[in-house]
Amino acid sequence: MDFFEHQEIARKKTRVLIVYFCLAILGIIAAVYALAVGVMHFLAPVESGPVLWDPSVLFFSAAGTGSLVFLASTFKTLQLSGGGEVVARGLGGREIDINTADFHERRLLNLVEEMAIASGVPVPAVFVMDSEDSINAFAAGKTPSDAVVGVTRGCMTLLTRDELQGVIAHEFSHILNGDMRLNIRLMGLLFGILFLALIGEIVLRGSFRGGVASNRKEGAGLALVLLVAGLGLLLIGYVGSFFAGLIKASVSRQREFLADASAVQFTRNPAGIAGALLKIGGLHTGSQVKHPMARDASHLFFGNALAASAFATHPPLPERIRRLLPHWKGEFRETSLRPISEKSEPPSSRSRGNGKPGIPSVPGLPGMFLHSGDGALPLRSEEAFESFRSVHPEQVELGRDLHENLPDHWREACRSLAGSQAMIFALLLAGDAASRHEELARLRRETDEDTHALVERLSGEVKTVHSAVKIGLIDLALPTLRHLSRAEYVRFGEIIRRLIASDGYVDLFEFMLQRIITRHLDASFEKRGPERIRFTRLARLRDQAGVVLSTLAAMSHPEDEAAVRTAFARASQHLHETAGVEIPFKSGEQCGLDRIRDALDDFAASTPLVKKRLLEGCSLSVMADERVSSGEAELIRAVADSIGCPIPPFVRTARLL
Repeated sequence: MDFFEHQEIARKKTRVLIVYFCLAILGIIAAVYALAVGVMHFLAPVESGPVLWDPSVLFFSAAGTGSLVFLASTFKTLQLSGGGEVVARGLGGREIDINTADFHERRLLNLVEEMAIASGVPVPAVFVMDSEDSINAFAAGKTPSDAVVGVTRGCMTLLTRDELQGVIAHEFSHILNGDMRLNIRLMGLLFGILFLALIGEIVLRGSFRGGVASNRKEGAGLALVLLVAGLGLLLIGYVGSFFAGLIKASVSRQREFLADASAVQFTRNPAGIAGALLKIGGLHTGSQVKHPMARDASHLFFGNALAASAFATHPPLPERIRRLLPHWKGEFRETSLRPISEKSEPPSSRSRGNGKPGIPSVPGLPGMFLHSGDGALPLRSEEAFESFRSVHPEQVELGRDLHENLPDHWREACRSLAGSQAMIFALLLAGDAASRHEELARLRRETDEDTHALVERLSGEVKTVHSAVKIGLIDLALPTLRHLSRAEYVRFGEIIRRLIASDGYVDLFEFMLQRIITRHLDASFEKRGPERIRFTRLARLRDQAGVVLSTLAAMSHPEDEAAVRTAFARASQHLHETAGVEIPFKSGEQCGLDRIRDALDDFAASTPLVKKRLLEGCSLSVMADERVSSGEAELIRAVADSIGCPIPPFVRTARLL
């Protein structure tokens, strides 16, 4: 099963969640109705006993309960619309400064950046829960654009690099498999159910204050009624808690096994994540989180954040460990609270890079890493598909090598507001000398001398680098760009648009790069949520697929019309065989940028499996020669990111060699 299928399952689980939620509401309405009948009988007793059936009471119970739960859930959902950052700060998290010099924070940031490059997603913001000594972590957000990774201080300081990498890989699995959006929805919906318990507590406190403040018979009677109502609502709230626990357990437990397995697949190191779980078992605080909001967010965490319960959101710790280490004998060693230091880090886990440019040995990309040249990566179609359907150890190694071998001043540029903007400008400069000179002159007029000088320097260095490096640099720059002010972001966007249009020609990579940057940053500045699904079948997007595939075929074979037709036919045949859809070929006049923009917007509103079919077709459209050049890889990954489906770099995976 690949990312796309997992995302489709997560999307469909939302329907199951709604069914569970509705059943919970019906149960709570029945309990409220019973409470209302009991209170009415208490206030006006009838000799024949309480009236068990009263349509008017049932109506008001249902309307009142439904409205209260709906309003509470809507309030919480709107509160969480800010994405993962809202969750992280609500849990007491502190965002780590990307320029930190602290050993533990720098090591954590490096691991997150490496994993982001390996998986093709923007680098998430990283938060640490300073007051939590236990070992735990979470990923939160509506989309990869607003995702955050949070860890407890114990997780950051007590784990070795390999163990911490296993935990981070586990959390990235949740990001890539589409679990985060489901988790956010779960938090919003369940708050409405649990809100009744909060109302019960408020009413209960009011009854005690009322009873103490009034000695009159009427006041005491009212206090008694409030006491009964408060206790009843509190009990009903526990009914809601029961349903909430049941829903979270049913949605979360199997996904934790899957995320553990994915972490092993990504890193090819079961001892890493297993070591983190063993340390949880040997630590007196385990994985428990003390923050009050942990109850609402318990299903987000790497380990069980709450005390054991009948409906635990996570599988038992021994069961998770045995799946990773079948020969484990069931013994935990006491875990020391002494933080891992740089000197005590196991040698095999230490960073190997020196921050200087080089060409690392990466499987499948020899001699192509920092400089693209004229080479191309030989890939069969099956290898290409496998390369972007999941993250493989080769891609994790690529992410680590890329990150460690970037020149220091490139990384420093991506971590400053001025430098990150300059890096994006440098990637967008035209290839020919005349247009580049004109664009640099425009930048000098519209920015300042320092920015102009930095862009001029960077553009000469990055213009020939491989696509994996270009997209990795964008992913590294995005977290910094999220910290622009609103006015700075508007100015940055205007400069990008004018820069792209300055030579009177917009090539497809420039267009895609603009879409990637604005789509990810708009999630922060415009508070845009995920696209609403409008297309569930490829058949409804025949013409749009024709525009995209015809364009890519033409871009890959600009001088050979016959090769364009052959490349398109190969992609079209695959989609006909796998989805039963005939894709029409589109001429150059039918594939303008407006048509491409509209087509990609429609695919962004399609299901994960429809996106998967398009990306398979895109790969075949540019791989008629069974090779992927750096430019072709740029285009495919840019198309994927622009439809909300970032994919890992193309590599040759040992699984298919």
